[in-house]
Amino acid sequence: MTLRRRLAGAIPQLAWRDAALARQQEELLVRRQEVKDAGARSAAHEETISAQAAQIEELTAQEGARSAQLEETRAELDAVQRHAASLVDVDDYLAEPSFRRQLLTLRRTTSELRELDPHYRHPLRQIPFKLRNYRLAASHGIAVPTVYGTWKEPEQIDLDGLPEAFVVKSDGGAASRGVLPLLAQGQGRWRTADGARDYTADEVREQMRDLLTRRKVMRPFFAEEFLVQDEAVPIPDDIKVYACYGEAQQVLVRRVSEHGAGGAHVRRYLRPDGSDLGQVVAGVPVDETIPVPARLPEIIEVAEHLSRAMGVPFVRVDVYDTPGGIVLGEITRAPGGEQRIRADQDQVMGRAWERAVYRLDMDLLAGRPAGVLHGSHEAPSLYHESHVSRSARPGSWAPTVVGCDRWCRPAGRR
Repeated sequence: MTLRRRLAGAIPQLAWRDAALARQQEELLVRRQEVKDAGARSAAHEETISAQAAQIEELTAQEGARSAQLEETRAELDAVQRHAASLVDVDDYLAEPSFRRQLLTLRRTTSELRELDPHYRHPLRQIPFKLRNYRLAASHGIAVPTVYGTWKEPEQIDLDGLPEAFVVKSDGGAASRGVLPLLAQGQGRWRTADGARDYTADEVREQMRDLLTRRKVMRPFFAEEFLVQDEAVPIPDDIKVYACYGEAQQVLVRRVSEHGAGGAHVRRYLRPDGSDLGQVVAGVPVDETIPVPARLPEIIEVAEHLSRAMGVPFVRVDVYDTPGGIVLGEITRAPGGEQRIRADQDQVMGRAWERAVYRLDMDLLAGRPAGVLHGSHEAPSLYHESHVSRSARPGSWAPTVVGCDRWCRPAGRR
């Protein structure tokens, strides 16, 4: 027996302490095993939690994909429903008159007319020429801008000696292409009326040459009077009258703050009597503070007179209301843009177009000469000396002159 055991047997306190230490060691071993076991369980839990987190993340991604797919499906369904709502029964569609339908048909068929009429015998083929329309209006006693000079080619355009303000134009071109309202700045420079850009004479010629090369404009080129309205309006309001063979249907007053086809502008739509038509075209800014033209009755009379003289069911007659009186801007056979007019107005103007076809037919049966009718006022050709309009050879450019009292005035005024 060892000394420690003999002493423990002899001293009870030592025996008790040793027993306690033995028990504590056993408990310590048990606790260490428990900690180890707890660590293993914790690691297992963390692994489970990580797996569950990954699963949640995957489910979230799947849910997001399903939500996106659901939104896409809803968008497609909405598009289908909108398209279905926009569809109309063909019979119902054709049962109602439509200005837009008539206009789109006219735009489409003018390409056919171009092939059938290469010599510009049909009145629709003659409308796009500005200088020809100036001569036509002047022959009916309607004021036109003073033309300072004409040039066959862009390279011949000469700005020297022109007034401080003038407009350079091409004989044909839509949406303000080939139109430059210029104000002299000195030292061989000119600025557009809206102040947006300066030009030299060479730059003016270069721009017209580029437009001609791209077939956006037609020869010849000319410089004309810069029309004014008043000091508060640097660019005169463009007053556009939609007329169906002598009957005005609506008036568009277009106020421009920036020159050009895409320039900033606001509009006001009026009935021929000056009452407001409201928002005729969706999405186009309307400003009801634009004043009704003071000479609106005279404007309507001018537009209706010229629309009869043109010998076609529909034209738009553009004029300016200047301090000196009403001045012709241009005559348009098929206004551009989508022309998605409010349904009620679309039907009103469509019916007027349809009636105009037959009213023109009735006049032709009653003896009206076919085509464009010039009035009896003196109106020399504004084209340059070598232009086909000055040829002695009979042809489509030779005007048919008829007194206005027979065919160009309303029935009650003839």
